[in-house]
Amino acid sequence: MTEEAGLTIEPLEGARFGAEISGLEPRQITDAQREAIWAVYRDRHGLICFAFERMIEEDELHAITTVFGTKEVAPGLINGMGKMMPEGEEHLTFEEQVTRLEADGVDPYMTFIGNLDPRTLQRRERKKKFFGEWEWHSDMSYVPVPPTFSLLHARVIPDEGGDTGFCSQVMAAQALPPELRARIGDLAAKHDSTYGSSGELRPGMSPPASPIEAMGHAHPILRKVPTTGEEAVFLGRRTNGYIPGLPLEESELLLDEIWAHATQPQFCYRHKWQVGQVVVWDNRMLLHMRHPVDEKHNRFMWRTQTKGEAVIPA
Repeated sequence: MTEEAGLTIEPLEGARFGAEISGLEPRQITDAQREAIWAVYRDRHGLICFAFERMIEEDELHAITTVFGTKEVAPGLINGMGKMMPEGEEHLTFEEQVTRLEADGVDPYMTFIGNLDPRTLQRRERKKKFFGEWEWHSDMSYVPVPPTFSLLHARVIPDEGGDTGFCSQVMAAQALPPELRARIGDLAAKHDSTYGSSGELRPGMSPPASPIEAMGHAHPILRKVPTTGEEAVFLGRRTNGYIPGLPLEESELLLDEIWAHATQPQFCYRHKWQVGQVVVWDNRMLLHMRHPVDEKHNRFMWRTQTKGEAVIPA
């Protein structure tokens, strides 16, 4: 445990990466605290858990978000960002869509994840897949410029289940067998936009005939993290993944091999949530997933994210 700029910092228990920070007042973040937070980010491989003894307010979550970058619009609200434009809908620019959301009283920079209504906190109907395991993924990696940081704030947590797994892709890159590294060094992989991490189709999407036809964007399998200079494996999600230029069968076999390496237990950490926590992670460095939740339990989170940069090949 260390003290820096009024913050208490300690490694996450049972993890090879990540740290917990307590003592932060989101509305009064100092320059010294920003520097300390970024030092923890670099030292602990891109995962930080801010501990609060209360649930924070929306403006406080936005304040923490801006420590890590410029706020990005939440997924599923803007056409082309996890949402297809419905047939017959008026075509609006990105800026016009944001303006309309704000006029309707919707915060375009925050999304809500869970089975409770955001305004009433009453239980709402969700498909069975919502309660199952959510696959390993990087947030919104199916767009040309994916968000860099994601933040989750725990509001309602089940008594059991619903933990979030994190997997260091920097450690995965460092441990790549030379033969596998040589095979994937110059390759890209397409990241599918058809399905969400729970396995549900995204709004307006149709199942593709094969991964080759799936909608999405291709990124280098090995990327550089400019804030640390490190190399990371960048896979997005396994569903409908495809390596352009390879026969489908060869692509499937190679992706299976890379995924098996990248998600080994020694690279991973399972986070058990407490109400009030805000967990921040760098999507360039970490995959994440969600463990199943019993259908009789409730789980409700706030989420924000920051703008990213074009993926830099390693």
